[in-house]
Amino acid sequence: MTTLGRVGVPDDIGPMIASLLRDDNRWVTAQRIEVSGGQTI
Repeated sequence: MTTLGRVGVPDDIGPMIASLLRDDNRWVTAQRIEVSGGQTI
């Protein structure tokens, strides 16, 4: 369980991946992005 009160599902990851694939994020490199619902702070 996370601080959001539920377990994550694949649909929680998709929006982050989609935002990284946008053209205006072409300068984002070598980042570690936590999509953990607040479990990892």
